[in-house]
Amino acid sequence: MNRLPGSKSPAPLKEVSENREMTPDRNWRESFSGQRFARLIEPGDLLLFLYLLVFARQYFWILDNNFLAWTLSLPLATLVWYVYVSTKQFPAERSGWTFWLVVGLPLLLVYLLRAPFPDRSFDVINYHLLHSERSLRGALFSPADYFPSGAPFNPIADTLTGLSRLSLGFRLGTIINLLALLWTGQIVDRILRPVLSNRWLRSSCVLLILLTEHLLFEISTYMVDLLTLPLLAQATLLTLKADEAPNRKLNFLHIAGLLGASMAFKFTSLAVAVPILAICVYKILIGRERFSPKNVIVTGTLMLSAFAAPLLPFAIYIYRLTGNPVFPVANGFFKSPFWPTHGGWDNRWGPQTPWETILWPILIWFKPERHSELAVYSGRLSLGVIVALIGLVLLRRNKQVRTLCGILVISSLLWSITALGYSRYGLYEDLFAGVVIVFVGASFATLQKFSWRTLAASILLILLAVQSFFALSFNRRKEWGERTNVIADPDIWVEEAKLSLRDRSIGYYLTDQERARIAGVQMWLETSPKSTGFEVMLNPVAPIVAVRQPEYFLTRNARREFIRKVGASNGQGMYSLSLNADLENAKRAITERGLQVANVTPFDLPFFSPRGRIGMMLIEVQLPQTPEGRQEFENSWLKGAFADSDYREEIVAFNPPSVLRPGEKIEIRTKVRNLGSATWPSVGTKDFRYQINMGNRWVKNGVMSEDNRAVMKTDLAPGNETEINLTVNAPSTPGDYILKIDMVHEGVTWFEEKGGRPLLLPVRVQP
Repeated sequence: MNRLPGSKSPAPLKEVSENREMTPDRNWRESFSGQRFARLIEPGDLLLFLYLLVFARQYFWILDNNFLAWTLSLPLATLVWYVYVSTKQFPAERSGWTFWLVVGLPLLLVYLLRAPFPDRSFDVINYHLLHSERSLRGALFSPADYFPSGAPFNPIADTLTGLSRLSLGFRLGTIINLLALLWTGQIVDRILRPVLSNRWLRSSCVLLILLTEHLLFEISTYMVDLLTLPLLAQATLLTLKADEAPNRKLNFLHIAGLLGASMAFKFTSLAVAVPILAICVYKILIGRERFSPKNVIVTGTLMLSAFAAPLLPFAIYIYRLTGNPVFPVANGFFKSPFWPTHGGWDNRWGPQTPWETILWPILIWFKPERHSELAVYSGRLSLGVIVALIGLVLLRRNKQVRTLCGILVISSLLWSITALGYSRYGLYEDLFAGVVIVFVGASFATLQKFSWRTLAASILLILLAVQSFFALSFNRRKEWGERTNVIADPDIWVEEAKLSLRDRSIGYYLTDQERARIAGVQMWLETSPKSTGFEVMLNPVAPIVAVRQPEYFLTRNARREFIRKVGASNGQGMYSLSLNADLENAKRAITERGLQVANVTPFDLPFFSPRGRIGMMLIEVQLPQTPEGRQEFENSWLKGAFADSDYREEIVAFNPPSVLRPGEKIEIRTKVRNLGSATWPSVGTKDFRYQINMGNRWVKNGVMSEDNRAVMKTDLAPGNETEINLTVNAPSTPGDYILKIDMVHEGVTWFEEKGGRPLLLPVRVQP
């Protein structure tokens, strides 16, 4: 290991330094001694307790009593927290006052830049506040909700920010992000200690590492991306020190638990978890002190359990709700009936070709407009990846450099592939790039007193400082909520700051007349983006039913569930909120779902502040008033598609043609079997839609033209078969064709479009 003069490795704990020689009983007793616990606990562990508390709460989602659930979560979180701290393999290393002066104070100032201005970020109002309110009271959705969130991901991070918001109010509730960054900074400080012994220099480098614009853009928001950083940083640190751990099994167990927790907070943490877990597996199976076969099995089982423990409660919950444990991700595989199997990423972001995907960590420096909506990037990851590649070549004998550089290169590539290079899903790569730059630069500087390597290290540090300058400059002008700051509007900042700790309820700022307008709300209908955040804060117990999102209305199962949830209200007290600019789209969404707009009232909403009201519309919604309209609404599920797995067929032709004359008409006798699990209806609506028929199309040179239909005599149950006579008309132009015979769900889809296999018959049309 290369170190600057005067640097020291932290001394292992005295009582575990002989761990390999100790008896199991003695090891267990000493692991949980109070004296040892005091030497292991660190400031970040206090925040970790809150992390564990919200994880424990998910395990009690099965309880209807919210108070009882939180009461039981507290001792469970305490127990897990105590076990985690007590089984740490390395003593606490205090950061000291230098860290708090050089790192803590600047980050606090950056946080205060916008903290008094209530966060109005799109994702926050669109779904983070909804996730927070719902998960504080129980499961992600209440029993009467119908997918109010367009992104029903694990709400664990939103639960955590919700606790902070309830404790400190809306403005200062975002301080949880500052605490997470400070915790991350302390871990980075420990990572750098082997190569930077000077506390002032090391703290300065930690500050530069944390000053990346996309970290700073979120420091005073309710966006949740920063909360996963300390978990990933701690897992990285323990991986670097894995060979020094007195009890390597426990150390690997901690790494697995941290990575599982990070993926619960943000599923895109998988890009970082994969290389770290790969290193752990290598050390267990092939490393210098490889494990015995028995220990491999035991350690692997324990690591898998620790990794899965934070993920299981929500995975089970969302699977029971949707049939997909990672809903709506990977729905092409799991095929939940509540989300389409097709669709994909917003193609405004990320690489567009395979080569761009490989080079994307470097290309983003030149294409910031494809990196995020904010369209600015100082190039931290780009420089970090280049430095990592150089470090892998020139410092390959340095094990720690090799590990750090390998993690950055692999995780950056996986980020390009799995998260498609989008900014908020690569924050750890951004931060870790700074760690690699400093670590490689410091390792260069230790090789000789002065050489080109020392010059290179100095240049890297200068580039890091320049990037941090640009990051601060970008942060002054931009952030996700488009809020002003204390520099631009100091007087308004002071007035807003006076409302801190008094902003726990949005209702506090409403007039009596405004409260009366929403008093009759029994159900919210989500008709436009950026509405559920307001709705759930105005009436947190009223169910919210999706109306806007088309994905939740593509299948019959989904539409039936929607009709059932709306019908439960009997049409009473149904309201929706929309921004003024979204009113027409909201009305259109309501009518498309078979409902009616009864009344629209302007409703300017004070968002935790008497100034800067948000222009909104309160829309009263009702069920169709005529019997015909009500029947059409209740039968609208017929317009939905089956699950993709139900569009499965087997078609056999008894008299397939091989040669036809132009325009010749022929009747083909066929037999079709239903290979799905849903009954195919033979009768649809009066306009001949939504029943299942047989149809044929002619294909030549990639061009396809529809021809005819044939109906089934009766409904066809799963596993059954029926004979159908289909009359086809040969094309008028001679040539070689493919006659494609397929089933079609009229007005919905051809079976082939959902994965079905039509019958393909080669036919020559000749005079």
